[in-house]
Amino acid sequence: MLFIGRMFYEVFIILTVLTYAIIIFADPADHPFLTPQLIWRIDITLISVFAVEYIWGLQRAARKWEYVKKNWFDLLAMIPLESFFPLARFIRVVRLIRIFKESPLLWSLITSRELGVIFLFVFVVLMWASSGVYMLEYGVNDSIQTFGDAVWLAIVTTTTVGYGDISPKTEGGRMIVAFLMVTGIGMISTLTANLANHSITFFDSIKMKYKLQALEDGSLEEEEAAEDRLHLRIKEDVIHQIQHIESLSDAEYRTLLRMMALLRDTSKD
Repeated sequence: MLFIGRMFYEVFIILTVLTYAIIIFADPADHPFLTPQLIWRIDITLISVFAVEYIWGLQRAARKWEYVKKNWFDLLAMIPLESFFPLARFIRVVRLIRIFKESPLLWSLITSRELGVIFLFVFVVLMWASSGVYMLEYGVNDSIQTFGDAVWLAIVTTTTVGYGDISPKTEGGRMIVAFLMVTGIGMISTLTANLANHSITFFDSIKMKYKLQALEDGSLEEEEAAEDRLHLRIKEDVIHQIQHIESLSDAEYRTLLRMMALLRDTSKD
């Protein structure tokens, strides 16, 4: 039950991040519902939640000053400077990063070295294609009026969606888009596969944590508990070694394979 609740919590935080990001970067002039008053209420709600969490953590901390120094970023996210500070969007981006920190899954995605390399590669390709399309199509193609239009074309082409609302007119633009058509499938497949693998590994580790806690609390039968404890410890060690597989020696790699075979055999039994 705790595991299911944790999954819903992660989903809720992800949706909150997406919603607040849309609010930050959306133009209120194009969205009459997003009035300054509504955005201000959302900011105040977030600040209140952050403040309650900060005060709760400060009261529980043994070393108050160490807690303040360690969580200085949280203090910055709580300052309501939108009405006085010209860079209101910057403060909201800081607040968005603060929401990111509420989700261990999202934070692990950002700090993952492997995913970071993939994200960087996809970003570089998209920016190169967007810049090329914008320089070649602007002033020639009526559907590309801003750099954002070129970015949109690059994204929908890479993801093989192809809405058709924007299409290249020049030969150079078509060559760039053709390149994205050919390479986009591979890039997106690699990205989504690694995201899925990372998420599965994350939730597996959370599930093991809750089950180990149940074992320590004695809520399982003694014989079953001993068997499950051994199985979970081995599985936890396997996941940890897989996450650092590039640094394993040959002997450690062979041990990892034997442990994986043992887990598979015990699962079949």
